[in-house]
Amino acid sequence: MAFQYITFTTAAQQLAGRLQDPNLVYWNQPNELLECLYEAVRFNQALTGSYKQKLNFNTAARKNYYSLSDPSVVPNTPLQNFVTDVEVANNILAALLEPPLTTGWTGTGQFTFAQLQAAMQARLNRFIGDTGRQVTQQNIGGPSPPIDLVSLPDGVLDVRRAAWMPLPGVQIYPLGRMDEWAEQTYIPAATQQPTQPIAYSVYGVPPQTLRCIPPPLSNGEIDLLIVQSGVTLNLNPASPVVIGISDDLTPAVKWGALADLLGSDGPSRDYARAAYCEQRYREFVEVARIYASVLTGSINNVTCGIGSVFDLDFYQPDWQQTSGPPTFVGIAGRHLACVGQTPDGVYGISLWTCANAPVSGYMQIGRDQIDPVLDYAQHIASFKMGGAEFDGTDRLYQNLITSAKAQNGRLEAIAFYKCQAELPATKGDMEMARMIA
Repeated sequence: MAFQYITFTTAAQQLAGRLQDPNLVYWNQPNELLECLYEAVRFNQALTGSYKQKLNFNTAARKNYYSLSDPSVVPNTPLQNFVTDVEVANNILAALLEPPLTTGWTGTGQFTFAQLQAAMQARLNRFIGDTGRQVTQQNIGGPSPPIDLVSLPDGVLDVRRAAWMPLPGVQIYPLGRMDEWAEQTYIPAATQQPTQPIAYSVYGVPPQTLRCIPPPLSNGEIDLLIVQSGVTLNLNPASPVVIGISDDLTPAVKWGALADLLGSDGPSRDYARAAYCEQRYREFVEVARIYASVLTGSINNVTCGIGSVFDLDFYQPDWQQTSGPPTFVGIAGRHLACVGQTPDGVYGISLWTCANAPVSGYMQIGRDQIDPVLDYAQHIASFKMGGAEFDGTDRLYQNLITSAKAQNGRLEAIAFYKCQAELPATKGDMEMARMIA
């Protein structure tokens, strides 16, 4: 049974009392304190992964990839994203003592609508690039034989996997990742001997370009797993845009945009708080890189293997061209599941996940965590005060960090294989390194 101790509405009233503003004179934007509580609960979930939920979906014949955040693919998915650009923008404006976006821009002269929009868009794209957790699948046409270079779609930030599909695409062959030095050293005649590609490179080529090694001898397509730039943020209250990253991680856009806005020259300049915001953005990047998603799973109620797409490519390289009952689910990023071998029909997939924190009704946290969550909500609500008043609330921020560490310690004590269970979402980045610190 879910927690039924304290509602968000009641917690918001308690938060107002903590801030000595029960009549919401200073914290007067619509749902301002509720939004602080939402961020606190989401941050706590991102730190601990305590709230878990099961998702179920059915495979389709000849389909390998399934977006776990798409309700049209996974009905009632607990990984669906709801946070919009307008919601985040209003959280930023509340922190800056600016009026919210209700019908349009009515802000003061310290900031412009264009500054706000540009800062949010830049930080969304940067966060996606910094973390690499938003992985999507896309097929593109291969180069015309015997050309070895192919243009990537606009907005591709990173290529995480490539596979060659000879037309009409019945067979699919994973390509190894390679650089030009390795090509010239180990297969120096590759460019002079077109054949079926065995590797790809995105290193010694122009931007937005992929090289097939060796060049293809015949036409084909390329099956890509990519990190794609974010959606366009319009900040239009009449038609808000879902940001598209995990709800629990959306505060990264808020803090990153605040760092840029407060770090700019002019009347709005506040270097001390800009540095704080930058540190918070980096914190969310680090949390995102280790945030678990799928823990365990079953296919037709039979326990199945859970790992990465690299596991499928390495241990069962023909997983996409062999059709039959699937036995393994590979996770790419946080939200993309790859089912192998290729399903020959409908199979029921059940996965236990670290879900997005629910932010309605009762707060889904233990009673021992309510006070630290309220502490953190008070801390970020105090940001708008600035100066010594805000600096003095750092203890409240640290209280949540300490509480999250204690919760993780308890989870590790009761789950001996906790690290292994949480590994699938990040395993691919370790097996096929994405970034060297």
